[in-house]
Amino acid sequence: MAMSAGGWPTRTGVVGLGRRLRHADLLPPFWQLAGWTTGVAATSYLVRWLASVDGRTFTVVWLAAAPQLVALLTSPRRHWPAYLVSFAVFQYVPAWLLLGQRPELAALSTVTAVVFAAAVLRSDQDWVFGRTDSLRSWRRFVLYGVVIAPAFAGLIGAAGVLVHQTAVDAHSLAMTALIWYLAEAVGIAFLTPVLLRWQRYWRRYSPRQFAISIGLAVLMVALGIAAAVESNFVLLFLTGVPALLVLIEFGIAAAFWQLAIGAAVILGTTFAGLGPFNANAATATQAMMHAQVFLLAGYAMVVMVAAALEERNRLSALDRASHEVYDLVAELTGDLVLVLDARGNVLHNAFAGHSNLDLPSDRITRAEWERHIHPDDLHLISNRMISGPAGPSLPFRVRTLDGSWNWFVVYLRAAGDGLTAAIMRDVTLEREVRDSLTDLANSDALTGLANRRGLTQRAREIWLRAHELEQPLTALFVDIDHFKGFNDHFGHQAGDSCLRDVADVLQHLAAPEECVPARYGGEEFAVLLAGCRDPYTFATGLASAIRALEIPHPDSPSGVVTISIGVARTDLRRAPRGTDPDVVVGSLLERADRALYVAKSKGRNRISMSPDERLLGQHVDQARERARQAARGGHDQ
Repeated sequence: MAMSAGGWPTRTGVVGLGRRLRHADLLPPFWQLAGWTTGVAATSYLVRWLASVDGRTFTVVWLAAAPQLVALLTSPRRHWPAYLVSFAVFQYVPAWLLLGQRPELAALSTVTAVVFAAAVLRSDQDWVFGRTDSLRSWRRFVLYGVVIAPAFAGLIGAAGVLVHQTAVDAHSLAMTALIWYLAEAVGIAFLTPVLLRWQRYWRRYSPRQFAISIGLAVLMVALGIAAAVESNFVLLFLTGVPALLVLIEFGIAAAFWQLAIGAAVILGTTFAGLGPFNANAATATQAMMHAQVFLLAGYAMVVMVAAALEERNRLSALDRASHEVYDLVAELTGDLVLVLDARGNVLHNAFAGHSNLDLPSDRITRAEWERHIHPDDLHLISNRMISGPAGPSLPFRVRTLDGSWNWFVVYLRAAGDGLTAAIMRDVTLEREVRDSLTDLANSDALTGLANRRGLTQRAREIWLRAHELEQPLTALFVDIDHFKGFNDHFGHQAGDSCLRDVADVLQHLAAPEECVPARYGGEEFAVLLAGCRDPYTFATGLASAIRALEIPHPDSPSGVVTISIGVARTDLRRAPRGTDPDVVVGSLLERADRALYVAKSKGRNRISMSPDERLLGQHVDQARERARQAARGGHDQ
């Protein structure tokens, strides 16, 4: 710093110091500092004057603590020293110079309480600036601002008495600490929330809401005055009712105003010597202490209720937001989003992409939900919705609005508190495409019947049905007689038409679950049939149906298209345990194929029954295989 010859700072040095201070930002804005300091000084001298009216020094609420705490909470930490120095100077220096009241150790009580509470509570900036009123935040304020910080003030106040008065017993010190604690705690509890939330009071109310608020405030004042005049505790307790009604109607911010009005009425009437506390106390100091304890207890109750309501509103808002997110996910993905409890009840469902489902939009019980699932698929999904593993389920069917069934898979993930999140995806189109591709792979393109691959897949189903119902299983091999000559005479297009006509007859032999016809190759067809008690009569009817088509065939002795049929039959009641269906069906088709060669070797247009029903699963012997190769010479090419 630049100094003059006499040791005084030069004007340049002062300007430089001021510039460095402004750059360090150690001072709050002037009008903000002046405003808070004026408020602190005014409340301090008001309480001093009230306490001196009848000689009581410590029984009045110390209002100066609240503005100091709010000033620190809403300011950066680097501004705290400036605030504290300004508050101390304007509270104690005028009182010392004008009234002769020298500062004592007890003057540190409020400073200690305010700095401690501000240091702990300032970390929750959302609460400080009114962006949240969560239960956790208000619980912290009550614990640190209304309980612990004033307790420090009480201990320092008692220590100040002990330092300046030598003959003090333990009971007197304890009472001093309690009185000091109550004065600080009531001031912080009732005035701090009002100062922190004053901006939220300026929102516009409708005339009806404004009238209700004023009416409840008047009711609270009237009940407080009536309780003071009548010295009636019942009326005193009823003063809390308007505060609760305001809390429910307008929220926690408006409720603090009601609390402050009620506290002013109760403390004012008690200070004036009225009310039930004075009627039941031995001294005026004791009456004021009882009133302060009553106010703190009521305050804690209302604040906890208020915070609980705010928490409920916050959770409701989060729940609504979550539902909106679920709906958005459902809309974007086209999936059905579910939230289930531990019993499988659907707590929420979003199905914007599935408006064709017959589901209510609100809560769905497990029993109601299961009524929408296809009975045959219920076992696939019922228990999985409660405790199933993560990942996709097997496909299952859900009823739509038009009564049809759509295919779905569900993806599950367990969440906390016994909840499960699920996404149901409509796979109906995928299944239709897959089934179409499967049909293409398993079907003969010309006739629409199953090909060899399709016959192999369907044969197991037919075998299982016959085995379960203890029905016989029959295989037929069908060959169109002299088909090469038919093609040579009429051409391949006519030949294809002939094949389709024969296939149409085979397609309608029996119900699909009992019979599978297939084009085995060229002009050969295979049929696997369950439940046929007289295979020869069945084959005779099939041959008659083909002749009845009356498809002209010049190379046929009958003049029309005829067929040769080989038939094999087995009784599944003879099947040993553990029989392989594929082996049984393969053996049966092999026997029918050999019987067909016998029919063709005897002149065609005839039916040949397999002479033996060999044991199921037994392999074809080499001798019969050689016989088949020998008969191949009579097979149409």
